[in-house]
Amino acid sequence: MEYVQMTLDDWVQMKQKLRQELIGVKQSFVRIGYALRQIDDQRLYENDGYKSIAEFAKAEYGLEASTTSRFMSINREYSIDGYSEHLRPEYTDLGRSQLEEMLKLPDSDRQMIQPEASREDIRELKRFNKIEPAAGVADDTSQLIEKFFEDNKDILNEVYSNEFDEESMNRFAEIVNPAGNRSFKKGLYFMMMYENRVTIKKFGDTPKNMPWWEFYQRMRSIFDDDAAGVRTWQNHFGGDDEAQENEPTGEHATAEAPEPKNDNAAVGEAGTDEIEEAEPGSVADNEPAPGAGEEKKDDSTDRAADCREDNKEPTDRSEEQAGEKSAGEQIAPAQKSEEILEKSEPKSIEKEENEAPSIEENESERKRYVKPEIEEIEEIEDIEPCMTRREYMNTLTVAKLADYIAEEHHSGHLLASDLIFPEKIRQWLRDEVDRHGKAQG
Repeated sequence: MEYVQMTLDDWVQMKQKLRQELIGVKQSFVRIGYALRQIDDQRLYENDGYKSIAEFAKAEYGLEASTTSRFMSINREYSIDGYSEHLRPEYTDLGRSQLEEMLKLPDSDRQMIQPEASREDIRELKRFNKIEPAAGVADDTSQLIEKFFEDNKDILNEVYSNEFDEESMNRFAEIVNPAGNRSFKKGLYFMMMYENRVTIKKFGDTPKNMPWWEFYQRMRSIFDDDAAGVRTWQNHFGGDDEAQENEPTGEHATAEAPEPKNDNAAVGEAGTDEIEEAEPGSVADNEPAPGAGEEKKDDSTDRAADCREDNKEPTDRSEEQAGEKSAGEQIAPAQKSEEILEKSEPKSIEKEENEAPSIEENESERKRYVKPEIEEIEEIEDIEPCMTRREYMNTLTVAKLADYIAEEHHSGHLLASDLIFPEKIRQWLRDEVDRHGKAQG
């Protein structure tokens, strides 16, 4: 195939043409709806012996009754003057799925929807409108903003780690709303965030737009008295690092590595349209399916396991302490001493007790397995890196994972601006790290 070098003017014209074509697709929905409404209003379907517009559209064009109804509704709600072949200008950038979701929204609420809004955000707004929420949670705009930051600890701390003025509101909005759109519902309020504005609706009222600069000033009026950089959230809400204080400590904490847990905790927030379209049972972005780590092992999980094993047995433990642990882990249950079996097996199982070897045999096994293992650990201790950052993160608890991500951000390895570029996040997850999660080089 022969390629022709495209000029800048050609490129601009191509984008404009594509835009017009896409608008034409949406205009076609309006035109189809207009034709169907004319046939219905004038009962023209009776000319061909049909009893209704639904029967006519099904027989002549294969359209289901629900599809016919949607075409007619889209024309009625979004065409110029409510009865024409042309889409109203304010809706030209919205997709058909968005227009369909918006059909049951009041006209005043439709101005909350921009092209970036996801279908799930629109559905959430419709659910919010159905049942009056209870008072006492967020009864005014300031409480709504405070609750938003209470639920977004890292964002609040990052905001107070930087300085902003009216000219740098784009940078502020990027930190608060990295994906370019998000919704938040609390108490009597529903809030939509976009790159250019924040829109807030109180239940039963008309939505109101709020510039980012006003949002920033409201935030400061709430939190400035407790401002402390990366500890602003802790100063204002208290609680500090309770999750870390409740972490198991001592020998029990190191005796067994935590089960890898996939929370699908992607940094930042994207729209939820894609989730709606996914096939049942599919796995997005090559994420491992739940339980896959138990069914199937590969080289990467072996490396992660090796690194966790390095952390489990410190090399400066005495030979006797290491022997007690390794004998219990490496010798099969049928080979354990009577003392070990009394703790883990019912005394009624006489066969297994009789087969248990003597303490001397256990000591022999310990020398056979433990000492070489310790020597091997000493030999490979300085070999780094040994796993990807994704594999290392799978070994952490939720609390430790949150601390690790915060540390990576403050050290400059994961910037706030990186969170809007999926490829940068993927590369960060693929980077090789040592068993402490530190990147090389």
